[in-house]
Parts: sequence; structure tokens; C-alpha cells
Amino acid sequence: MFNQKNMIALCVAAGLGFAGAASAGQNAQVNVSGQIAAATCDLSVSNPNIDLGTHISADITAAGDIASSAKDFTLQLTNCSKDQTGASVQLFAKGTALDANGDYFNNTANATVGVKLTADSKPVKPNTSVDLTSVTGLAQGSSASIAMNVGLYSTVGTPASQRIDAPITFSVSYE
Repeated sequence: MFNQKNMIALCVAAGLGFAGAASAGQNAQVNVSGQIAAATCDLSVSNPNIDLGTHISADITAAGDIASSAKDFTLQLTNCSKDQTGASVQLFAKGTALDANGDYFNNTANATVGVKLTADSKPVKPNTSVDLTSVTGLAQGSSASIAMNVGLYSTVGTPASQRIDAPITFSVSYE
């Protein structure tokens, strides 16, 4: 016969089962990256925090560059690890691609405006390398400067209000 004492025992047992589920730990993630290269340099930028400004969506009437947002900066290569033997220097730009167009950077989900990046006037796309043909004859311990430019690019006319967040990590390698 099922009585009040059995009912209490059943409730306590059920509660203990739920307590175990409630105290389950959370997962953890670590992002690991690296690179193997014949030679590389230390990198720094002339301005690590670039504000491309606030722009009125109604003023953006077509997809394309938002010209008033463009900003120049310099990527400085120093303490290069060995002499360059003729192969071009490769610049790699690590960052999250814009959902609406993978050629531009933006870490914000569902955004339609991203960051257009150029190095030596060449387009640099997220997670790809580009040849820096302007950098030649690097000697061990030497330095070089790369002209860089960032600006906003809209994939639509009259984009919705949104944030643009584009952390970009640079690395270089050469033979």
C-alpha cells in the first residue's frame, strides 16, 4: 500500500535526481592557433583602436564603400628573423568574416556592413594571405612599413542600424 511515508521518500529521491542535473558543470572552450614559417617579423600598428565613426543609414543609398569612413594606418614590421631571399612577404589577416559577404570583416551576427581592409592598396580578406610586393630585401633585424587602410562597406542600400566590431590579428611570413 502506498502511504504518506513512501510518498515522501519518492519525492526526496526525485529531488536528488534533479539536483544532480542542476549542478552539472559548464563546458569550456579554448581557441588554439599557430603558424610555422621560414621567417617572420614582430608587428605593431600605428593605431590599434580605429573608430570608423557613426553614419546615418538613410545617407547610404547603395551597396558599396562608405567613403567618409576610410582611415589610414601603418603596419610596422620590426626585428625580422632572417634575410629575405626573394619570395614575397605574406600578410595574413585573421578575423571573423561578415555574414552577408565573406570578403569583409565583422564579428557581429547578421550584420550587412563590414570592414574593408587593404594593404599596399590590395584587398585583404578575412583569414587569407596577400603578397606584400612593396616589401623587398628585408635583412635580418631590419624593419619595414606597410600602408594600410580600413573603411566600412555596406552590402545593401540603407542598412539597418547595427554595430561593427572587427578585431583583426595580423601575422607575416616569408622565405
